[in-house]
Amino acid sequence: MDMTVVLSRKELEGRIFELQGRVGAALAPYDAHTAVCFWLDTLRGIEELINLPSVEWDDDPFEQELFGFPVMQYPQHIPKFMAVRERLLGRFSEQFANRFCNLVAQGHIIANTFAAHGHFEAAAGFQTLGSMIGYFQSRRRHFVGLLHLMPGACQGAKSVVHIDTLNIFLPIVEFDAVPMMGAQYALIVKLAQERLGIVEDASAELAMLDGFFLEPERASIVEMPSSEEGLAILKAREIVPPDMLFSAAELRNDILFMEASYAEFDLRGGDFAPAASLVRRLSKEHIDRDFWIYITPTELARLAAQEHASPALVGALTCGSNRYMQCLSSYAPLILVGDRYLSTVTLLSRFIYSWRARILDRNKRFQIRAGFIFEDQVKLSLEKQGFVVQDIVRINRQEFDVVALRDDIIWNLQCKNNFVELAKVDSDAVAFARYNRGLVRSYERALVKERNREHLLKMKLATEAVQHVVVSRFPVVTDNQRIIVFSRIDEFAARADDLSTS
Repeated sequence: MDMTVVLSRKELEGRIFELQGRVGAALAPYDAHTAVCFWLDTLRGIEELINLPSVEWDDDPFEQELFGFPVMQYPQHIPKFMAVRERLLGRFSEQFANRFCNLVAQGHIIANTFAAHGHFEAAAGFQTLGSMIGYFQSRRRHFVGLLHLMPGACQGAKSVVHIDTLNIFLPIVEFDAVPMMGAQYALIVKLAQERLGIVEDASAELAMLDGFFLEPERASIVEMPSSEEGLAILKAREIVPPDMLFSAAELRNDILFMEASYAEFDLRGGDFAPAASLVRRLSKEHIDRDFWIYITPTELARLAAQEHASPALVGALTCGSNRYMQCLSSYAPLILVGDRYLSTVTLLSRFIYSWRARILDRNKRFQIRAGFIFEDQVKLSLEKQGFVVQDIVRINRQEFDVVALRDDIIWNLQCKNNFVELAKVDSDAVAFARYNRGLVRSYERALVKERNREHLLKMKLATEAVQHVVVSRFPVVTDNQRIIVFSRIDEFAARADDLSTS
């Protein structure tokens, strides 16, 4: 369905309800145990594939051959494919190479199935291994969302065959789950526009995700500067198995890296500590083959009690929703199948990273620090686009965030590092519309404030032309061209051209 067509609220809600029903009906015939286990194993291969570009081969011709491998024409290139497998065997375990080969074979089958049914856009995602990685990256959240839905939705007796997992579940993601999220975001935009009282525009975008389809956060781990305390913490890093991309040791190193990166906010000593200790124990006491986690509800309750886990932490470990959009927003690492919970080191890593953000976002010092980091990121992007960032922090005791010059025009950018959990956006359009209105009105007041003191900038920089803009860390819906979302900051030069000529 073309979401650029203006649909009513009732039509959008009906569409979401219909797609939710279709997802449930598609999953219903399958046995929950085989569905969850084989989908988890497939997700392991997908995560390994997505992270394969991070491997240093020191061999440009091989990397071109690897990522340029024609997945859709896989059978016509068996010798080339076997040569790739041999290189993988030289670097990783045989099990890793087998998962890679199975995934490419499944990718070939599903791509040609898509093409045979006229779904050429979906099939195009599998032209090469590189495009296949991008395709999987763009649907990563959906894969985990479907996983959370399976225990309750898979009520049948039909076993899933491992080699068929993509053929069974990827069409559900592609033709039901992705359109459902599209309908939900269209509903969000519609209600947000209505609450603001602005002209409805069905083509308006809610730019939720950052580069690489990552979710927005105040200050990511890669943006945090190193500290002596953090470097001391990192000395406890473990040696990771060289033939695996993901392992229990790497998970524990990830936790250590979080504690080191945010050492100035005492991440080790706060509410993060029980979660970190619980995950560490899961990765040591309930690990199988250095990747899989198995634990019974009784064992989990005992472990949570021993670690003094709060009710909020215990609740965050599992999802249990029967609504897809809520499953899509869950970071829960444990999936209940039968009489035990299943998980993986990658799901635990995803969870603990999310829990880190949840804890830090309540820390006032972190909010302030993240604000300065945000401003630095804006400055860096402007410099890359030809703006000359000015060394201005305050004038006459009045503070400014980012001031830049281009073509004798002063650009005054207010950086707003407001934040809300993505889960509140995905599952509650009404709540988002209310929050969005508050943000936009606040930003508009900020723009008025900046115009009222622009004389300070004119005096300081001896230039008469001044343009004011607000950069929002969190995505907002608005028709105000002077409010831009940080996920689109690399397009600021084009926006500036429009503003300066309007």
